[in-house]
Amino acid sequence: MKRRAFLALTAAILALAACSGQAITGLDQALYNATYSGPATLQRALNLPVALPLQPPVVRFTMTTSQLGQSFTGTFAVTDSTTGRQLYAGSLTGKTTNTGADLTLVVPSPCPGTLYGSFTVSANGNLTGFANGRDCNATSGSAASDVQITFTNLVRQ
Repeated sequence: MKRRAFLALTAAILALAACSGQAITGLDQALYNATYSGPATLQRALNLPVALPLQPPVVRFTMTTSQLGQSFTGTFAVTDSTTGRQLYAGSLTGKTTNTGADLTLVVPSPCPGTLYGSFTVSANGNLTGFANGRDCNATSGSAASDVQITFTNLVRQ
């Protein structure tokens, strides 16, 4: 009977800890074994002779990750919020940090590219971050990133 009481007490303590409202930290396995989605902006360099005051389009950024230790892999997609058309999709890899993670997004053919970035985890578990890089439309000799994705408050699905 004492063993049952011990197991019941242990289960109760774990249940209370799970409901404590504690913030998820960068190293929590549960954080990176999930799908996150939310609003983002997508900026691409335009090869125009003059700068135009264009606002970057609002898009939806979705990523699904699977973690093993401090590393994770997964997939991502960027879709147009208005039409639902997929603009970018590919694979991702990352490594956890104390506040979130560093990540690499790889876009395959027909317009290959690589973006590097990071995100932080808020107290409520949402992700905010960015990824910068180049794709097949990159301007020759440009030192700046030709593609930038910025996301705020990605929510676990």
